[in-house]
Amino acid sequence: MTADAGPGDELRSAIDGLSPEQARTLLAWVRTLGRPRRSRTEAIEAGEPVLGALGDLLGIEREAEEPGRTRMRLTVDPTWHNPNGVLHGGVIYTMVDYSMGSAVHTVLPEGQSCATIELKVSYLATVREGTLTVDTNVVKHGRNIAFTESKVTDDRGRLVATASGSMFIIRPEPAA
Repeated sequence: MTADAGPGDELRSAIDGLSPEQARTLLAWVRTLGRPRRSRTEAIEAGEPVLGALGDLLGIEREAEEPGRTRMRLTVDPTWHNPNGVLHGGVIYTMVDYSMGSAVHTVLPEGQSCATIELKVSYLATVREGTLTVDTNVVKHGRNIAFTESKVTDDRGRLVATASGSMFIIRPEPAA
């Protein structure tokens, strides 16, 4: 590689050295990165709820929201499979975490937010394809902590995971 080679030349050279399996993995990532998505600013200006960069990258979408409850969905992408050929548990965990935070946010006064203290997921079935839905409810909303429960189902209605979590309520700092 010459000193004046650009990133495209470096990328092509790196691709030429990949094994077929590595090339398939890279191609799956390129497809994921190429998904059309609005920028955070565009989504906010359009009045759309914004999840965040990781949720957007995974393709998590908010389906429904009401006080103390959210429903989100995710179309399974083989890019997110683990080495055993099933959806990585971290994808389900991330989907549940976003759903829990969103559910708690629906019951908070303006200016307050929340952060996950603890989240426990029980994985009940493997997932290879299809669409997952997570339904989350706020079980109890206290002054400092909110408690949540979630159920994750596949597009056949099969329960694939359950979760419980606690979220810390963050209040704005009082003005000095």
